[in-house]
Amino acid sequence: MESKKELDMEIDNDVVQFAESYASFNKIINKVQRQYLSLKETYEKQSEELQSVNRTLQSTMIENRVVTEFLDSILNSLSSGVIVIDKSEMVTLINPAARKILELEDNVKKTKGKHYSNLFPDEVIKDGSVVETIRTGETITNVSRKIITSYGTTLSLSVSTSLLKNRGDEIVGAVELFYDVSKIERMEEQLSRMKVLASLGEMAATIAHEVRNPLAGIGGFASLLARDLSDDPAKRDMAKNVVEGVENINKTIQTLLDFARREKVNKASVDLNAYLNIVLDDFELSNKNNSRTIKRCFSSKDSISVDIDRQLFKQAIINLVKNSYEACGNDARVCIMTGILPLARAQKEYGDKFELAAGETLAQITIEDNGPGIPEEDVGKIFSPFFSTKENGTGLGLSIAWKIVKAHGGDLSATSQVGKGTRFSILLPVLNE
Repeated sequence: MESKKELDMEIDNDVVQFAESYASFNKIINKVQRQYLSLKETYEKQSEELQSVNRTLQSTMIENRVVTEFLDSILNSLSSGVIVIDKSEMVTLINPAARKILELEDNVKKTKGKHYSNLFPDEVIKDGSVVETIRTGETITNVSRKIITSYGTTLSLSVSTSLLKNRGDEIVGAVELFYDVSKIERMEEQLSRMKVLASLGEMAATIAHEVRNPLAGIGGFASLLARDLSDDPAKRDMAKNVVEGVENINKTIQTLLDFARREKVNKASVDLNAYLNIVLDDFELSNKNNSRTIKRCFSSKDSISVDIDRQLFKQAIINLVKNSYEACGNDARVCIMTGILPLARAQKEYGDKFELAAGETLAQITIEDNGPGIPEEDVGKIFSPFFSTKENGTGLGLSIAWKIVKAHGGDLSATSQVGKGTRFSILLPVLNE
């Protein structure tokens, strides 16, 4: 019986221990459940906060994308060039206008990530660029800068620069803004020249009329004197010299009047090559004592139709050819060439000089000689009135030719190398047939 009693007591003890263990387990389970519920609540709360942050982030990203596209649109639409470099002077951004002005390839990958100096292969980067701003920390405002593009074109740029800084006010790069002022400078130069020509023309006309009247009297009396001195050859020759001098002065005065005259252009369509053949035949005929001939290298194109005043334009051609022969002397070799420029080339190279209508291109007349050439500092002056490199030149022949070509809506320019000769180039707008 005692052993049964002991057994019951052991069972009771086991039951009590089990109850206590179960109660402890329940407490743990309840605690875990409470922690789970707390974690779940925290998770749901943080999940909501995360979703809110994600929505805000997505909204910000959309706004940033819109702003970026807007800024890209502005940069792509600007007619001014924009170049951005980092602190190591590497290009990080270049807009289409900059590539067009600098005549760079349109492939952005070939310019971005390159050093700034690679944009100007034939030029040592000097003052007046974004590189100066990066190196010195000083900004630039509307500084004039001459550059040479990859195609060899010389341009005048107006340049402004500024430093780029991050939110911590640290310098991270610099931006350069520039635009091409070459056309404006040429227009200002031509306007200045036209004003000078107009003033000189008015002055020349006034002086010519004032001088011509007394000069006519001097010439008349000298002619009578030469006739009356027929029995005194020495004095008669002196009187004849006076008459010849008066005639030469009259020729100069007539040149002055031609220069001062407002050209009235009566245009008519002509075949350029056929017209030039006639003009050059007349020139050679009038200089038949001179055995030299003009080499003619005309375009193989059957017909180049230009609208010109036949008489006025003849004077311009003759003046240029005479200038070449007089500069060359007895060993003169003069060649005249014609051609028509492809439309794309005309618009690319001369679009800033001519307002070409749809379908228009340029006819080119080139006159080359083998003369001594013109010093570089004088080439820009040869079309100015009264400027001459010849001992007895009036300095009006080339001015008149320039004036006539301009009156036809064309352009006359010159290039020269000392010891190698000079080339005159006339450009006239024509329809691209």
